[in-house]
Amino acid sequence: MMGMMNARILLPSWMAFLAAGCALAPISPTPTAAATDVPCTEAGTVRRVAIDSTTDVFVYLPPCYDSPPDHRYPVVYLFPGFGGTNHDFFNLGAANIADELIQSRQTPPFLIVTTADIFPDVDARIVTETILPYIEANYRARPERLFRAAAGGSFGGAVAYHLAFKRYDLFGSAGIFGNGAAAGEEGEIQDWLAAIPKDARPRVFLNVGEGDTYMLERAKVLVPLLDEAGILHEEIFSPGGHAGDYWVSNFAAYFLWMSSDWRQ
Repeated sequence: MMGMMNARILLPSWMAFLAAGCALAPISPTPTAAATDVPCTEAGTVRRVAIDSTTDVFVYLPPCYDSPPDHRYPVVYLFPGFGGTNHDFFNLGAANIADELIQSRQTPPFLIVTTADIFPDVDARIVTETILPYIEANYRARPERLFRAAAGGSFGGAVAYHLAFKRYDLFGSAGIFGNGAAAGEEGEIQDWLAAIPKDARPRVFLNVGEGDTYMLERAKVLVPLLDEAGILHEEIFSPGGHAGDYWVSNFAAYFLWMSSDWRQ
């Protein structure tokens, strides 16, 4: 199960985590126009990849990744909560959700890269300095910021917005699950957002369970900061707790929202 789901963990004041467990049935996505043709019905594949002696990730390759052989794909980088592993999201069904959307042509094909917990590296230097360069050197990943997405749950949600707000040159969107503006970081977030050029503003997707009361409060602190900076955002606040299965139940809605950047 996803890190942080079964116990309350005391962390420094800039980041607190509330644990709860509550799974919901997936939200049915609204069908969208076909984005691309998928010439086969095979499932995507998930493989463990050792980048170096201390870093490994799991990589999801979409259906028919090798056809056509010169096609390049968007990439979603997914980060778990504190204590999470690099296979948590796949254990909870992320690959099946991606397969269904891609095979039904509701989204273009895309890659998913999942890391283990990278706490306390909230700026994700391991990603920008090691993981992302490896993925783009060894897989047919699109290198433009618009085709890179950062997302995560709990602490991973903080990682996602740090990347999107501070490394907007690399990432075009943030998917924040079970998190919001970290307490005490509001002023820094305002500064980061104010420094982003208008034509490089990332989009933000927020999903927090209504039973995840602390994180719901922090998400509602983040929303006006986004509005003030002119950042496009979408929220799903629905019955649920601070749990990976709840967040993944909203991945179909997230992937559909995210892929609107990729229809070009």
